Amino acid sequence: MQMNSEFFTVDDLLIRWSGVIAKGTLANWRAKRIGPAYVKIGGRILYPVSIVETWEKTNMRSCNDN
Repeated sequence: MQMNSEFFTVDDLLIRWSGVIAKGTLANWRAKRIGPAYVKIGGRILYPVSIVETWEKTNMRSCNDN
């Protein structure tokens, strides 16, 4: 992951989420407008760290969830 950055790249997220999802999944989520919000700057897809962390917390499930 990038150090001292306010953004994750697509590759950073793949590493952060331990390969559980594929690069294509992130692309599909962007197309369907699901998943964490992102910005596109100079052709690069960037995910704000704070948005990703909030999205992860929002999507946390406990063992008792249905």
